[in-house]
Amino acid sequence: MNQKRRTYKINTDGKSYQIHDSPFYKLLSKKKLLSVLCISKEQLITILSSDLNYNVFSQVGKTGKARTIEHPINSVDKLHTRIASLLCRIETPKFMHSGVKGHSHVTNARAHLGSHKTLTTDIKSFFPSTKKAMVFHFFHKRMQCSPDVADILARITTFESHIPTGSRISMPLAFWANMDMFFELERLAKSHDVIMTVYVDDLTFSGKEVNNLFKSTVNKIISKHGHIMHPKKTVLYQHDDVKVITGVVLKDNSVTIKNQQHANIHADMDLWKVVRDDLFVPSSLRNRLLGRLNSLSVISPNLKDKARSINHYKRKSKETKNTT
Repeated sequence: MNQKRRTYKINTDGKSYQIHDSPFYKLLSKKKLLSVLCISKEQLITILSSDLNYNVFSQVGKTGKARTIEHPINSVDKLHTRIASLLCRIETPKFMHSGVKGHSHVTNARAHLGSHKTLTTDIKSFFPSTKKAMVFHFFHKRMQCSPDVADILARITTFESHIPTGSRISMPLAFWANMDMFFELERLAKSHDVIMTVYVDDLTFSGKEVNNLFKSTVNKIISKHGHIMHPKKTVLYQHDDVKVITGVVLKDNSVTIKNQQHANIHADMDLWKVVRDDLFVPSSLRNRLLGRLNSLSVISPNLKDKARSINHYKRKSKETKNTT
């Protein structure tokens, strides 16, 4: 009988503290490291010596483009989850909206409401371009771990000398390994009275001083830290433009959803109306529609009513079937 693969979850245990209170801070001995990671010396040796720690596969995204996923398996998956749980307990700066409780891609966009010039961009191949050397630098210089401890942490948290694309550790570690770049960008923004937010690899700046010169300076800082500002995903909006920030549309000082998202919901609702009175409603349609309505209701709360009506009809349909 096939055993169900265990799914690990990041657990902050309700803790939040400054970086110098992290158990990684000034971690100088390998013995102490084993205790922090909750593994034995033998387990660590096995992980470091194995070439079978990841499941690598391609996944087609919403844009139709294939993306390589590097997902840790078995003991490495568990270990990454442990490290990610500890990293997620470190307080992040106010400009960070990803991986922060109560924040999302919507709060990231809302931070830029108003009639401002706005620059949106992202870092090309953020995880693959965050190299093992950057991870080592974070643990050795910023966390002040001993060189051997920092080296072990860099080795067990990277795949083929970069941060993996499909691990629970990817997002928090990529931020901290690039903290020097993000804080330098924040200093630039503050010096020009510009609002800056970060959502994973998406950067947004808004304010009067956002212009081509500001954009060029942002590009120089990103390049200096070993990354590339994505040329096809960099947009400089004027103050009265309709703006798209982390998938959210800002228009007339309010947030809304994209026209294509409206069209997708409208098409699914039309199909739903056709089949809803039949004895059988395809679960794929219902689940897809509910998924869209629930996820986009964060932006447009009125969509919650449509989701409730579908759920109500689902329950009513089951009751009818049970009585026949």
